[in-house]
Amino acid sequence: MAKRIIVAGGNIAGTIIANRLIQKLEHEVNKGDVEIVVLNKSDDHIYLPGQLLVGFGLEVPGELVKKESELLDPRIKFLHGEKGTITKIDVANHSVQTADGVQHSYDYLVITTGVEYTWDEIPGYRAASHTVFEYDDAIKMREALEKFQGGTIVVNVARLPHRCPVAPLEVTLILDDYLRKRGIRDKTKIIYTYPVQGVFGRPITNKFMLRLFEQRGIEVHSPFTVTSVNPTEKVIESQEGEKLKFDMLIAVPPNMGAKVIGDSGIGDRRRWIPTDKFTLRMKDQSNVYVMGDATDLPVSKAGSTADFESYVVAHNIANDIKGNLGVKNYGGDVLCYIATGTDQATYIRFSYTMNESPPPPSYIHWWGKIMYNKMYWTVTAKAVV
Repeated sequence: MAKRIIVAGGNIAGTIIANRLIQKLEHEVNKGDVEIVVLNKSDDHIYLPGQLLVGFGLEVPGELVKKESELLDPRIKFLHGEKGTITKIDVANHSVQTADGVQHSYDYLVITTGVEYTWDEIPGYRAASHTVFEYDDAIKMREALEKFQGGTIVVNVARLPHRCPVAPLEVTLILDDYLRKRGIRDKTKIIYTYPVQGVFGRPITNKFMLRLFEQRGIEVHSPFTVTSVNPTEKVIESQEGEKLKFDMLIAVPPNMGAKVIGDSGIGDRRRWIPTDKFTLRMKDQSNVYVMGDATDLPVSKAGSTADFESYVVAHNIANDIKGNLGVKNYGGDVLCYIATGTDQATYIRFSYTMNESPPPPSYIHWWGKIMYNKMYWTVTAKAVV
């Protein structure tokens, strides 16, 4: 009987790992000894990092969406709609239930269920905010910025951790450059608020970015833990007792793991899944792996993280099935490009044991970011390298 590997969730992490598993187990799949199944609610695959550029008119929205079924190797069984909507993960009985009532048994499970934005945690937040973290909202933000003629813009990070940790820095620095090129930066105050002291969670990058913010005349208010927003009065209030008036609020919403993780009783209070930082196995489970935004690991919830993790997970599942390949460990590797304007960027590369060293912003690194985005569809998502 064929061994079944279920990938619970599509999009970036699910697509990469499914395609990489095919490469590692091609012979076994072709013989019918291994079956790879991807379950995902939608057949639309959105390249989330591109939404940042859409918000500033630097990318066309349609470039960010392709069909999941076209990105997956044709030998992968892909179920979507009710057939792919996961309603329960039962690790005790090695099965996944979908909205059509079917129980899918597995020999190996890779959980890539991502995050959900829990806007309602903060009263008034959703109604008052623009954001690049939702596809439709990125388009609305672009339209709002085109009409903006000056005032106060607050960039607010609601809670930590959140998907793509560098994105708020990018939003703020692109915004500064965007307004300068429109000739209205001198009519605009930009305020950046962050839940802990500083602007970023890693000390070296934090210091680097604080210096950039100071050079650009960007105000920093931290720690600032948002508790409520008044959409009518346009006031954002913090747990620390601050109240800030704004003309435009750009928000990073609170993140939690997927609802199905909570419903299945396999996550912590914020629905992150306890994950071994080296093997990427779910704690206390030998045949369940967790990748990307779904883990509770102290690493960035970013596409590059999922890409690095996919090598480890695919190799170790293949080792379990084929034997004799040895075991790989994940070293906490992350690579993030950071746009620092509308045509310049830097980047950070780090791991559990290596600190980052961001180079000076340049046009070259901007093109590195753009090329990484463009190559996603043909290289990264298809696990070509």
